[in-house]
Amino acid sequence: MGAESGSADQRVHAARGAVYLTIQSFGGNVIAVASFAVLARIISTSDMGILAVLLLINGTCAVFVTWFPQAVTKFVAENSAAGSMATAAGAFYQAFRANILTYLPVVVIVYSEAKFIASSLLGAVSYAPLIQVLAFDLMVNVGLIPVVTAAMLGLRMYRRLAAVGLIVAAAIRQILIIGLILLMNNFVGLVYGWLLADIAELVALLALTLPTLGPPRFDFPIRKLLNYYLPLELGQIVTFAQTYFDRVLLVVFVPLTALGIYNTALTAYGVLTAISLSIGSVLFSSYSTIEGKGKNGSIQSIREASRMANRYMCLILTPLGFGLLATAKPALTLFVGEAYVGGTLPLMIYSGAFAITAFTAGLGPVFLAREETTIAASITAVTVVIGLFSAYLLLPHWGIVGVSIARASAIALSGVLAVPILRKKIGLRIDLRTLAKTFVAGTTMALTIGAVEWLRYSKFLLPLYVLVGAIVYALMLRLLKAVNSNDLKLLSRFMGRRMAVVSAFLTWILLTPNRRT
Repeated sequence: MGAESGSADQRVHAARGAVYLTIQSFGGNVIAVASFAVLARIISTSDMGILAVLLLINGTCAVFVTWFPQAVTKFVAENSAAGSMATAAGAFYQAFRANILTYLPVVVIVYSEAKFIASSLLGAVSYAPLIQVLAFDLMVNVGLIPVVTAAMLGLRMYRRLAAVGLIVAAAIRQILIIGLILLMNNFVGLVYGWLLADIAELVALLALTLPTLGPPRFDFPIRKLLNYYLPLELGQIVTFAQTYFDRVLLVVFVPLTALGIYNTALTAYGVLTAISLSIGSVLFSSYSTIEGKGKNGSIQSIREASRMANRYMCLILTPLGFGLLATAKPALTLFVGEAYVGGTLPLMIYSGAFAITAFTAGLGPVFLAREETTIAASITAVTVVIGLFSAYLLLPHWGIVGVSIARASAIALSGVLAVPILRKKIGLRIDLRTLAKTFVAGTTMALTIGAVEWLRYSKFLLPLYVLVGAIVYALMLRLLKAVNSNDLKLLSRFMGRRMAVVSAFLTWILLTPNRRT
């Protein structure tokens, strides 16, 4: 009984962590979408293409220059769970110092070569000030914040991390970006906003983390960090290729305007992936904690945890993908304007691929927690080669739509390939019944929204489309009996007495009377 209670408490804690970060992700994305809607109306589509290039530079540094964030989460989670906080602190401080030393020459090189970078990637030396400000932001945003965030995940400080993310990384960041662009009447205000907001976020994260970790210590073996992270770096590189190969091709072959439209569709799609990544971060921390408590029974524990995660990924993420697929056009045109309507089909393609493979979203953290990073990298490498080849063939004929098909196929294939491998490694069991029911419910929801749009289309009716979709999905879950009483009991424990009314309302909606006991 005690073991069952402890297991339930762990599930509730993990669920709360996932919800905190999901709320932060959702709230942050609401703020980002609102800010992006304003941004799209005060800058040109070619400026939006420049933004895509700046993000590409950020992503490149994140992969090739930033070191150890996943290792920090793993070793901090394992050692803090085992009661060895000094060892956990050593892992963090070693990684933090290493990234400072690594980024110093990067800042100097990027700043001094700003004119060359601007002329090569943006087509004009006049954009050099953007690159110079970006040089300093790279160390803060890409080099140091990920390491501190990783430590907070390892310490399971989910609520504090979510609060900083929502207040500083989302709200203050967007206010600074829009305000400085308008104040300076120049796109360079965007990178100044990045820099100021990222400094504030770093200070806030350190203020919350350092009291728990204690004073700096550097006795954690750097080789241990390297041994874990070096195989993972291969995975980082191929994941980078998977994430950015489409934009690299577009930078070379299409105007900045087309790149800007495509980047807008990716930004909208990023709302889905941000939620998925937030949940995945919590799962990685939870799986690592299981590993840290000892090898005996860890495979069985991770197998059961991954099966439960798979079930809730289906229930939560699948309808989000189908919903965005059905509302892609009104969502884009309402928030960023008619100039970006060309991104509708790419957004639909990405959303559909996300909906179909949402059940695999929690599988990647299993590889990381079990230190099987080479396998994860190999899966991604295969999909990147296929995606890159497909994009190269489709781009000349179908433009950004062809590139969208290629990348969406690569993402979907990556998730699907993980299933048989984990089935062999840990005896992974996919909840096929829940998968089928949520797929049917999500498809019905999307078709219903499509029918309503066909009867009466207006971008201003987007809230109505969302409401109709939510009602249809909930009714389908009830009709298909996709949610059981144990799900609602777990939800009730998570929400506590203060949210008992909400729990009761959801139970009334999702469960028929004869299934509530």
